[in-house]
Amino acid sequence: MPTKVKKVQVNVDRTTADNAEEIMKEIGVTPSVVVNTLYKEIEATGKIPLSFSLTPRQRAEMELNRATQDLPVKHLRTQKELEDFFDED
Repeated sequence: MPTKVKKVQVNVDRTTADNAEEIMKEIGVTPSVVVNTLYKEIEATGKIPLSFSLTPRQRAEMELNRATQDLPVKHLRTQKELEDFFDED
């Protein structure tokens, strides 16, 4: 007999959802996997767990990427441009 599936819909703040989904992607899971795992853990333990997380390094890299994503990028195409860039005071 096939497993019955129940569709669960929730409203989540867009920024929160985008940030959380970025973390899920880094960890390598989908929102469906997270929700299914959460439900199974609640069912098994009777508690709401908080067990998904990035390593401190992954979190730092993500925060650095977020902080620098809108900074202008200067393309250095020649050796002279590269030298001038590093010679600037």
